[in-house]
Amino acid sequence: MDKTDILIAGGGAAGIMAALAASGSGKGVTVIEKMPLLGKKILATGNGKCNYTNYYQSGECYRSSSGAGSLFALDALKKFGYMETIKLFKKYGIMPYEKDGYVYPLPGQASSVRDILERQLENTDTVINTDETVVKAKIHINKKSGMQDGFIVETDKKQYFTKRLVIATGGKAGFVHGSDGSGYKIAKCLGHSLIQPLPALTSCILDEKFLKDWAGVRTKGTVSAYNSTGQLLYEDSGELQFVAQGISGIPVFQVSRYISAELYKKRKPYLIIDIMPLYSTEEIASELKKRRKDPVNHSAGDMLEGILNNRLALAILKKCQISVKRVAIEITDKEINKIAKTMKAWHLNIEATGGFDKAQVTCGGIPVSEINGNTMQSKICGGLYFAGEIADIDGICGGYNLQWAWTSGYIAGSSAAKSCY
Repeated sequence: MDKTDILIAGGGAAGIMAALAASGSGKGVTVIEKMPLLGKKILATGNGKCNYTNYYQSGECYRSSSGAGSLFALDALKKFGYMETIKLFKKYGIMPYEKDGYVYPLPGQASSVRDILERQLENTDTVINTDETVVKAKIHINKKSGMQDGFIVETDKKQYFTKRLVIATGGKAGFVHGSDGSGYKIAKCLGHSLIQPLPALTSCILDEKFLKDWAGVRTKGTVSAYNSTGQLLYEDSGELQFVAQGISGIPVFQVSRYISAELYKKRKPYLIIDIMPLYSTEEIASELKKRRKDPVNHSAGDMLEGILNNRLALAILKKCQISVKRVAIEITDKEINKIAKTMKAWHLNIEATGGFDKAQVTCGGIPVSEINGNTMQSKICGGLYFAGEIADIDGICGGYNLQWAWTSGYIAGSSAAKSCY
């Protein structure tokens, strides 16, 4: 059986940071990573450019299934926030590039962040074992004292004794990068409860008949998510992407966690999109009524040219049950008002959200009420720490999920090292 002072289960962003934070303490640190490469998920962040933090930080940037999640995250950020991240990364050799508050590595390559962090870790005495999976963990009781003195951690290759255990295995989003939810099982065996993990920052699959008509279109707009009783859950604006299965884009990603939660409860949430945010319903209707009488506009499709992408116009006319070839002059005021209202408040029926294989992050996980925010240590099991996505904290798009990984990883790793006798 191998022995170590601190064992970190998971070598993603949070696990790497935990190991770096613990490595200067003089304690033995071991990282177990199931993938052949540390930090593989980092390579996919920011469309390969790695938006690793953001200058703008507030409670609304971090969500959880409990009302305490945002405050929990903000308190942790006071200990190690975006400025500390940028400063530490510059020390390691990662020069920052900032645009509208979003911070990237200067080369614009996620690989530069991953590679430099790995080299930093390799320059410590940390033992790094890849292609190895943590299977289970149990408390070890000292036979002489009758007290807990560590954990027995079993992998698919061997057993370890460790004084401190940091679970940084991620959530369930991105199985291809190694996130399979295995950490939840370990935490539950050590006494923790679990808030149902669900896909977040993902697309919405719709139950509509016009989806193939609008596939491939992108436009600026606003998306609002509602529950089955008509209560607004969340809304966001930006570029909407229309695909053959439904709707995507950052605004849709931002609302998706709330949709996932409603669907899990067997409810029927829906989306309302505004694809003409610069104009009012009355302005649109007035313009369409003018165009209806214009002799150059022979059909309903002609009437919408110059206002909407042709494919989007086809979809909206189908939603309004108006043929694209309908003679423009025959379209009634009532039908024009319907088209205008649909442009401003297009009701979309949801079938599902993109699964964990499509999601960028997981919502749900280990409740923050069971974690000490000052140390990231479990309130239930002494010597156990959590870092990253396994906790019930998920950020919005913009570098917040990586910042949570750096923050929680740093606090967990340094706290585990300080407490290790």
